[in-house]
Amino acid sequence: MDKNATYIVTGCTGYVGNVLAKKLMDEGCNVVGLARSEDKVRRVYGEHAPQIVYGDVTKQEDADRLFVGNGPFVIIHTVAKVSIGEAKAKEVYDVTVNGTRNIVDACVRHGAAKLLHISSTEVLPADIGEDADYRPDPKRVRKGYARAKCEADAVVLNAASRGLDASVLLLASVLGPGDYSNSHMTQMMIDHINGRLPASVNGGYNDFDIRDVADVLPAIIDKSERGQSYIFAHEPDKINDVLAVIDRMTGRKPLPTLPVWLAYIGLPFLSIAAKLRRTRPLYTSAALASIRAKADFPIGKSVRTFGYSPRPLEETVRDHVLFLAAHGMVELPS
Repeated sequence: MDKNATYIVTGCTGYVGNVLAKKLMDEGCNVVGLARSEDKVRRVYGEHAPQIVYGDVTKQEDADRLFVGNGPFVIIHTVAKVSIGEAKAKEVYDVTVNGTRNIVDACVRHGAAKLLHISSTEVLPADIGEDADYRPDPKRVRKGYARAKCEADAVVLNAASRGLDASVLLLASVLGPGDYSNSHMTQMMIDHINGRLPASVNGGYNDFDIRDVADVLPAIIDKSERGQSYIFAHEPDKINDVLAVIDRMTGRKPLPTLPVWLAYIGLPFLSIAAKLRRTRPLYTSAALASIRAKADFPIGKSVRTFGYSPRPLEETVRDHVLFLAAHGMVELPS
């Protein structure tokens, strides 16, 4: 890991972005972050922020402004419009696909040493092999966020085939301390702790701790290979597994669990309830499709190459809840 390089992190106040940027700063690296909100930079970093470029990834001139100094430049591109069906399709595409294209074009123009592109396991086909020989095929991926991510991956890997040292990191559902953005899983935790979650759903996905990626980030920078993809996940779990940890911490009783088919029937009512509370809906048709999807992802390649080792889910959920309490997002029983 070159301590003399400049490390550019797009979305440096986002969940994944801020955890990885802080890891780089802890390693003594020079970090430049792309952000949109001064208030959020202060909330996430306090007095210890990296060099910030305020801008919009959908604007090519803002992508170019990230390349401060002479390099070498290592880019970690985390920006995407994450959506479970509640965001407008144009915004999802502009940020996720066109934003990635702008970053790739800037990398080529400025001679970037390496690009690490953060993607999602939602793009993976069911028959993905142990060595994660992933080739994006947007037509095989569900419309919306997953398809936009798949198209963005294709942009990155096409550039890699033309010589850009770029790799794709495919992340399952992220948990653990560091979510200042109130992701859907964080919102679910907050709602449950505050007694506002009416029921659970008999489904799940694959949750892992973003700190486990941060722990091996130096190895990823050094050992990731051009045109390759690497999966970071844990093992399939249930929503009730997450809620059970919270129940043990708070003394709450387990919620009733709805079958997925019944949750589909209740979607209109859940949408109305979310609008009344002025929050995003936790359950949408896209979200329910995700929790029914195959979620057993092969991580052997990341384990062998980087020493990746996911920690137990209970530790991750516990630390996530304690993070929420420490930042005033929830109040726990004494």
